[in-house]
Parts: sequence; structure tokens; C-alpha cells
Amino acid sequence: MIDPILFILVFIRITIILLFIPIFGSQIVPKTAKIGLCGFFATILSSYLHIDLSHLKEDLLILSILRDFIISLAIGLIIRFIFDGIQFAGECISYQMGLTIMNVIDPVSSNQVSLISNLKQLIALLIFFVIDGHHYLIKAIADSFLYIPIGRPILNKYLFKGIIGLSSTIFLIAIKLSAPILVAIFLTNLAMGMIARATPQINIFILSFPLYIGIVLLMMGIFMPFFVKFIKNQLYFMLINVNETIRSLGA
Repeated sequence: MIDPILFILVFIRITIILLFIPIFGSQIVPKTAKIGLCGFFATILSSYLHIDLSHLKEDLLILSILRDFIISLAIGLIIRFIFDGIQFAGECISYQMGLTIMNVIDPVSSNQVSLISNLKQLIALLIFFVIDGHHYLIKAIADSFLYIPIGRPILNKYLFKGIIGLSSTIFLIAIKLSAPILVAIFLTNLAMGMIARATPQINIFILSFPLYIGIVLLMMGIFMPFFVKFIKNQLYFMLINVNETIRSLGA
């Protein structure tokens, strides 16, 4: 017989973490499917966890729920940082291209994003599933109940300090992914400025739009192997950070 209190606490932790995964957390996935999947995982894990929660009173139970919420939120943010960094890189490229007025609805986040951001994020999701990132993530969630038991008061300043430090990966990923294309656009702007000074009769403004699009597509094609390898390394780094965070909290 599964303890209902244990089931609720396990369900809360699993749900919050999974909601930060772009595909699972999107609005295109039915809510019944999300609840059913989280309930399925919570039932399996609750049946294997032998934890006595009878000593938890109402005030301690509320604190335990709040603690699990904060821990799950921290783990979810680590997962989300890399995908936000990729999206930010696409926004920087689209801004320099002048394509920010041509935003589309992202089916994952249901927000308006640029075409380049949408393309890069979809490629990152494909790589995430190709390297079996979802398998490692499910295993990390299961391991979290071993290192961070339900009902155990674990919260320290190192958790928040680590999350703040890892948040810088958003900007690092964005800079590294967008730097080659931004440099190419800068050199193109420099060349177009020199042409405009030499021959004022040429309409540089009209000429620059198709030129920017062609250069960006060319650079994306050239650096695509680098992009795939970089994203793969960052995804592995993200999974390592998730495991290290879980183990550090249980230490």
C-alpha cells in the first residue's frame, strides 16, 4: 500500500522537474498526458521508497513540500538554462539580421520567437533525445530520492549560490553560438558602409536584407558541425550539473 502523503511529495518533485523540459512543459502536450506520466513515475518510485512519514506534523509537512518545491525548481532551472541560452543566441542573430519583425509562435513555449531561435532550439531538442538525455534525466530524478530523501530538511546556501553561478551559462552559450555569425555580419556592415561611401547611388538598405540572410544561412551551414558538437557537450555538462547538485544536497 502506497502512502498517500509520500505519493504526493514524490508527485510534486517529479512534476516540477519535468515541466522545465521544453517538450514536456509545452502547451501542445495535453494536461491529462502530463498528469498521467507524472502519476505513473510517482507510483513506481513511491512503491520502491520505504520512508516513514508518520512523524511529520502539519507544519513539518508544509515545510517538506516547500523544500521539495525549491529543490525541484533548482534542478529544473539547471535544465532550462541551456535551452534559454540557445534561444538567446538565436535572438541576437535575428536582431542583427533585422528579422525580429518576423517572429513565429514557438510550439514549445507558446511565445513569439525569431525564426533562427526556433530553428536552433529544435535542433538542440533533437540532439537531446539522440544522446538519450531523457533517459539520463529520468535516472537523475530517481537518484534524487536516494540522495535527497523525502522529509529530510536539506537546504543550504550553496544551492542558491550554485544556481546563480550556473545562470551565467545562458550568456556564455549565447555568445559562443552567435559569435561567428555576429562577426560575419559586422564585417558585412563594414563592407556595406565602405560601398555606400564610395557609391552613394546604390541603395544599401534594400541590398543589405537579402545579403544578410544569405551570409547567415551560409555561416550556419559552415558552423553546423561545430554547433551540433557544442550543444552535445553542453547537454552532457547540464546532466553532470544536475547529478552534482543532487549529490551535493545529499552530502
